[in-house]
Amino acid sequence: MHTFFNKWAENSRSVERGPLVYVLKIGEQHKLVKNPGYPENYGGESFYEVRPTTPWNYGLIESDKQDLDKQFQFQAGSQTSLYPWNLENAPVSIKTKGRRIPSWQIYNDMAGPLPFSPTYRIEADAREEEITLIPYGCSTLRIAQFPVLQK
Repeated sequence: MHTFFNKWAENSRSVERGPLVYVLKIGEQHKLVKNPGYPENYGGESFYEVRPTTPWNYGLIESDKQDLDKQFQFQAGSQTSLYPWNLENAPVSIKTKGRRIPSWQIYNDMAGPLPFSPTYRIEADAREEEITLIPYGCSTLRIAQFPVLQK
């Protein structure tokens, strides 16, 4: 299988390998919340709110199609779990580099509007960080469409 991009809204990119779509691995905090609305209309007396505990506002660094296998390092898990579809037991992952976009923040309790890319002046950190991507089905919080930052 090979790694490839698809183009989406605001000229963002998704990372895919074979049949799987990959998302940023984001730490999660689950909190039981009493339903403030009408429980009979909104699924019961309480629900779980999930919030990020790690940074999520990353852009991917633009790369040529022939360099994708170098930029996106595929890793198979060392163990198989009886329930592999969660953050802790993701059976595969991809390591790559990204840069944080400080202006891309939470808005209305979700990721704010996706920055258009490649744009002339997305204000991104100069420092590249290693980020981990996992299969879409292993996550609750998801960034699957990434802005693309110029090198």
